[in-house]
Amino acid sequence: MHTKTDKLRNKLKSKFDALTHNSSVSSIHQGIKQCHSSARQTVELCSSTVATGRNLVSCGESIQRSLVGAADDLDAESFAVIADLIDGDKTREAKELALAMKAKSTRCIALSIEMIESLERGVGALPDAVESFVEKRARKSVTDRLTAEERGMAGRIDGDVEELTRCIDAVENLKLLTAVDAGNNAFEAIRDKSKLCQRIFEMMKTFASDVLKITEAISNMDASAVLSKIKDGSILKAIGLGRYIKQFAEGCKRVMDRILELFRTAAGKLGLLWRSLSRAKDVMVEGLSEVANARSLCGEAHEKAEGLKRTTRSLGNVEALKLMMSLGGGMDGSSDRSIHDAMGTAREVDVGMEEAALRMESAARMVGDEYRGLPSIVTDGITDDTDDEVIESYGDKIRDVDGDIRELEMASRAIEHSKNTIHAAKAIHGEMSNIPDRVDTCQEMVQSCAVFADECRSSIDSFLLGKWSLETAVSHVKEMCRMVSLSKLMVRLADRIHRLMKAITTLLRVMSNKVKMLSNHLQSGGLDSVVDVAGDIVSDGLNSMMGKLFGKDEQS
Repeated sequence: MHTKTDKLRNKLKSKFDALTHNSSVSSIHQGIKQCHSSARQTVELCSSTVATGRNLVSCGESIQRSLVGAADDLDAESFAVIADLIDGDKTREAKELALAMKAKSTRCIALSIEMIESLERGVGALPDAVESFVEKRARKSVTDRLTAEERGMAGRIDGDVEELTRCIDAVENLKLLTAVDAGNNAFEAIRDKSKLCQRIFEMMKTFASDVLKITEAISNMDASAVLSKIKDGSILKAIGLGRYIKQFAEGCKRVMDRILELFRTAAGKLGLLWRSLSRAKDVMVEGLSEVANARSLCGEAHEKAEGLKRTTRSLGNVEALKLMMSLGGGMDGSSDRSIHDAMGTAREVDVGMEEAALRMESAARMVGDEYRGLPSIVTDGITDDTDDEVIESYGDKIRDVDGDIRELEMASRAIEHSKNTIHAAKAIHGEMSNIPDRVDTCQEMVQSCAVFADECRSSIDSFLLGKWSLETAVSHVKEMCRMVSLSKLMVRLADRIHRLMKAITTLLRVMSNKVKMLSNHLQSGGLDSVVDVAGDIVSDGLNSMMGKLFGKDEQS
């Protein structure tokens, strides 16, 4: 008793037998030859693409290893290295290889279509019942022969494309805190998916080689032999392999599209971030030189202020009578020269601190401009308003010298407009005794400027020498803002120093002018004038002493 399957097999056999001398066999024969040519080209293409893929994997591994190495020991010197890795020659080489693989995937798709269509045209010339039989066998013949790896790879391409898309999204939405991980993940994905595509092309080469063997074996057969190859499944296998080549090539093209997009995004976002940090590092190095010069100038100004204090203290220690005798030419005139020396020293302190402030201002301008020019992916989440924080920490060093300056200006006017020799001498002597205290105030502010310069140096060192990590990256970038704020404080303090030293210099100049005027007056009056002045001073001193003894003021 014949089963339905036996009846169908016999029916198909009779139809195949009837085709032996049919013109459709000629169409099949021609299709096999065309398929053979396409399969040969596919094998050659896949061979060269496997080599391309191997180079791409090598590039990806090299970049990824270097990124991991740089990230493990991340400091400011690493920024340019990472930037070069992401958008430098090695990455451009890898991108060119990926473009080549995409182009070869596209060509492979075209060749697989040629293989499939050339065979299907021949099969399409068969009677409908035979064609239907061939089609069903074609769909099943290869699938049953695929390894677990090959079936898994065919099913996972969508997931690989989605994984690459997630990497692209992570880089697109990059922040400073996620830069290292996003970069590592991106190039790790490029490396892994390049390996996948390399393996796909190896598989396609195997498939195409099988098609080549099948078509080569039957391309010169007669019609009867060709039909026997249809019946034994050889042509069915070739059709199925061609379809899998097409499916894998299309998948590889999609993966390469995503890899190229990831290269583009990484070069744009990650490259921008690391290049920006690298430029910021260079600016901080330039600022370091300016800060170091400013600190040195503060040290020199502090020493000069110490000399000014010694000079004015020695002048203040001269008794009024001796001072007047000196002014009158009775001594060697050293007091007048000392006043001029003090004026010169005060000007040097002023000029030195003005230069120090300019250096700090220059550094702050460079760093501030660079910070404001950083892309938002670096500065997002970072508040640049550090002025209040710095003032809270160091505001007590900004002394209010307006009262000192007003007193110095009043003293200058009193001495300048004094008509009485004895009152002028007393005023000069008294104010000379007070100047060292004013210089002390100036020295304190100079020292505060030195502290600000040291703190700026500390901020720069933290940026340049500190280790960068997820925990420290934001604080390191914020050091740029802190340095600018410290520089602002130093400039404000230098302005106070300038105003105070200007008031001291003015007072010394008024004293010097008054000394000259009194000296000329005394010299023109001769010895009597000197004695009168000395007598006045002694009398004035005795009155002061009596007032202290008996509770009377000088006017009583």
